[in-house]
Amino acid sequence: MHAMNSSKPLSVEVFDHNHPLDKSAWIQIGDYEVLADAVDACRRVIDRVLCKPRYSTLAGHALMQEYLNYGPVPCIRGADNLDAFDPYEYLESKAKLGANSAMKII
Repeated sequence: MHAMNSSKPLSVEVFDHNHPLDKSAWIQIGDYEVLADAVDACRRVIDRVLCKPRYSTLAGHALMQEYLNYGPVPCIRGADNLDAFDPYEYLESKAKLGANSAMKII
């Protein structure tokens, strides 16, 4: 992760494929001036979902598969920040720890 301050605002958006078909699947979470704040917002999206009962008994591959099938995917939009947060790497680290570790972070 890079700890830089961008002159352009960073937008955190979430792709939610469970969104109604008549609306955009993209949901804006917020705008941030500091990249670290945008990365934290992305992590919170995943952590909050992992706290839901559907994920509480899952870990490892089962957790990743369930999240990839049904969970929202956060991303950061902004100049040169496309590689600042990888939701799949973060999810993999959570899957190794188990879903209940997300509750300790929030």
